[in-house]
Amino acid sequence: MIKNFLFVLKRFKTASILNILGLSVALAVFSITMIQVYYDFSYDRNFKHSKNIYMFCSVSNGNDRLSNCISIPLAHRISDQYPEIKSTCILGYEGKKLFKPEGLSSDYFSFDFTKADEGFLDVFTPKILSGDARKAFTEKNNVLLTSDVAKTLFGKADPIGQTIWLDTVSYTVVAVCKPFPDNCSLHNGIYTTILGVWDYNGMGNYNYEGFFLIQPENISTLKEQLNQAEFIADLKRIELIPLPERYFNREIKSAWEDSKGNLATTTSLMAVGILILLIACINFMNFSMAMIPSRVRGMNIQKILGIEPKCLQFRVASEAPCFAVLSFVIALFLIVLFKSIRLDEFFPADLSLEKNIPLLLGVFVTGIIISTLFGLYPALRVTSFQPAMALSGSFSQSKQSAFLRNALITIQFFAAITLICVAGFIKIQHDYMTNYSWGIQKENVTYLSVQSEKSINITAYENEIRKNPSIVDCTVSYNLPGSISQNLGMDIDEEPVWFVGWIVRHDFPEFFGLQVIEGRDFIPDDDGKWRAICNQAFLKEYNYTQISGTKMATKLNMVGVIKDIHFESLHSAIRPMCLITYDMSKIYPHYFFIKIRGENTLQTIDYLKNTWEKLSDMPFDLHFLDETLDNLYKTENNLAKLISIFGLIAVVIAIMGVYGLIVFNARYKAKEIAIRKVNGSSIPEIMLILNKNILLQLGIAFVMAVPITYYIMHKWLENFAYQTPVYWWVFLLGGLIVLLITLLTVSAQSYRAAVRNPTKALNLE
Repeated sequence: MIKNFLFVLKRFKTASILNILGLSVALAVFSITMIQVYYDFSYDRNFKHSKNIYMFCSVSNGNDRLSNCISIPLAHRISDQYPEIKSTCILGYEGKKLFKPEGLSSDYFSFDFTKADEGFLDVFTPKILSGDARKAFTEKNNVLLTSDVAKTLFGKADPIGQTIWLDTVSYTVVAVCKPFPDNCSLHNGIYTTILGVWDYNGMGNYNYEGFFLIQPENISTLKEQLNQAEFIADLKRIELIPLPERYFNREIKSAWEDSKGNLATTTSLMAVGILILLIACINFMNFSMAMIPSRVRGMNIQKILGIEPKCLQFRVASEAPCFAVLSFVIALFLIVLFKSIRLDEFFPADLSLEKNIPLLLGVFVTGIIISTLFGLYPALRVTSFQPAMALSGSFSQSKQSAFLRNALITIQFFAAITLICVAGFIKIQHDYMTNYSWGIQKENVTYLSVQSEKSINITAYENEIRKNPSIVDCTVSYNLPGSISQNLGMDIDEEPVWFVGWIVRHDFPEFFGLQVIEGRDFIPDDDGKWRAICNQAFLKEYNYTQISGTKMATKLNMVGVIKDIHFESLHSAIRPMCLITYDMSKIYPHYFFIKIRGENTLQTIDYLKNTWEKLSDMPFDLHFLDETLDNLYKTENNLAKLISIFGLIAVVIAIMGVYGLIVFNARYKAKEIAIRKVNGSSIPEIMLILNKNILLQLGIAFVMAVPITYYIMHKWLENFAYQTPVYWWVFLLGGLIVLLITLLTVSAQSYRAAVRNPTKALNLE
C-alpha cells in the first residue's frame, strides 16, 4: 500500500500536489469551523447541573418582549413557595471594574465584577481551590476570585486574606476557584455578595438574572403554577428556559449581550466547512478519474499476469486514506499558521491544537472515512474494464462516467457561487447596519468610563477641559448607547408599564441632538429630581396620544417626548424607553461623554489625558462612540470576512477540479483534437470544444444557486429588525467572479492542448 502511494506521488506529481493542497486546506477549514461549532453548541453545558439549571424569563403586561430579568424579592419568594426548586441563584453582572491590590502594586487591573447570592455555589458549583467560598456571598466586602485573577493580582503569593480595592471600598479575598470555561455565561473575574445592593425607590428593579435548580420532570407543572400565581399577576407570561438554550435565544433581552450566540451564524459556518470538505473530496475523485487513462492499461496487464482484481481495487482505494493522512498533518500546520497570523481573532473559540485534541481526532477519522468513500468509485472503475476494451481505449466514452464527472463539477460550482453570494450579502448587511442612522450624533464623540465620582471629580475635570476650544460639549450618563439594560416597571393611572430606563444628566438630549416633539426638554433644575422624557415607541406601545405632565410611580414626572432613537443594535426593534434625570451624587455616572472638534484630534486626546492624570490616579481609558457602536456588529463583520475567505478557498479548490477535468478531456480527445487541427480547425474552435461543457455546468450551477442562496439570505436577514434588500446584482456578480476565475484557469490548459503537435497524438494511435 505504501509503495503504491509513493508510486502515485512520483508518477502523477501535478495531480498529487493539487490533491494534497486541496485536501489540506479543506481539512484545516473544516477543523476550524468544527471547533467554533462545538464551542457554540456546548455553550453553558459544562456545569455539573447544566441539565437542571433553568433561567427565569417573563413577558410583562402590555409588552411582548421576553426578558430574563427578575427582582431579588420575587426570586426568593418563588424559591420559598415551590419545593420543586432545589436552589436559587441571583446574579447581577456589574461589568468590568478597576481593582488595585493593597501594597503589592500601584497598578490598576480591569476585571469582570459580578454580584451573586449564596445559591451561586449550589447552582453553578464552581470548583473551589482554596478558602471558604460561602463567606464571599454571606458577608459583605468579601470576594471570590477565579485563579487566573488571583495569579494576576498576587502572583505566587497566597491570595487568601489579601485586600483589594475597588475605588474607596476594600474587599477581602476569602476564596479562589477554578476558572470557568470560555463558552459559558459566567465571567472569570471577581464575585461578591449581592446583599445591600442599591434598589430603585418607587420602581421595581428588574436588572438581576434568576436561575433555578429544578428537575426537568417538574418543569411543566411548575411553569403552570407560576403563571397562575396571584403574587406575580403583573407579569403576563412566565417561562423557565433551560440555561443551554439561552445562548442562541435572540428573543431574550439580557444584560450579558456579549455572550449571545447566533444560530444562523453557527449553522452557516458548519455548512461552509462541510461544503469545502465536500468540494475537496470531489476534486480527489475528479483527479482519480483523470488519471484512469494512464493507469488502466497497466492495471489490466497486472490482471492478465494473475493479480486478483480485489487486490488491485484495495491498492487503488487505499490511496485516498493515504492522501487524507498526509493532508491532515499539513492541515494541523495550517491551523497553527492561521492562529499565528491572528486570524483566530475572528473566532471566540480557542483554536489551539492542545485544547481541541478530541475534536481534531474526530475530524481525522471523519476525513479518513469520507476520503475512502470518495476513493471507492475510481478504484472500482479503473479495475472494471475488460483487457480488450482497456487496450483499445473505448472505455473513455462511457456515458455513466461523463455524467458523474459533470454532476460533481456542477456541485462544486454551485457551492462556490453560493458562498460568494452569501459573503456579499453579509457584507452589504454589515455596511447597512454600520451606516444606518442611530438618530443620535455619534461622530467626534468620545467617552470615558468612570468608576465613581470618588475616582475623579467630574465637575472639576469638566470645568478644566471646557477651557480648551477643541472641546465642544460634555455630558454624563449611567449607560452607554448600544448597551442599555435598565428594565423598569411602574404604574401610570394604575396600569403597569415596562420600559428601558436611561439615567442621564439634563443636558444629555441637547448633547446628542435628540429632537423633543412634545412637552419640553430637560432643564438644569431637573437634575436631582425624578423627571422623564419618553420616546415615541412608549406612546405607541401603551396607546397614549400624549403623556407630558403625567405622574409615574411616586416621584417620577413625565415632561416630554423625543423622536425615536436607536439605543440598541439593529438586531432589535426600537422599544419603549425613557430618559430619566436623577441625583448623580446617589447614582454616579458610569460614562462621561466629550464632543470634540474634528481638527487636531491627537492633540485634543493628549490634552484630555494630561488633564485627567492631574486630577486622578485611575487609568485614562478613552473610546470613540462610533467605533464602539460599530463593534456591536463585530459578529456579522467577522462572518462576512470568514465566508469571503472560505468562499475564495472553495472557488480555488473547485477550479482545481475543473483543471483536472480539462486534463481528462484533453487526454481522451487527443486524437479528435489532432484530426480537427489537420482538417483546419483553429485554436479558438478547439478551445471552445474543450471548454463548452465546463461553461454549461457553470450555467446549471448558477441557476441552482440563485433560488437557494435567496432562501438562505432571506432566513438569515430575519435576525435583524432592520435589513437590506436582497439585491439581484449580487447573484450576477457571484456568477461572474466564478466564471472569470474559471476561464482564466481552464483557458491556459485548453490552449496547451490546442497548440500541441497533432502528429504525436496520431503516432500514438
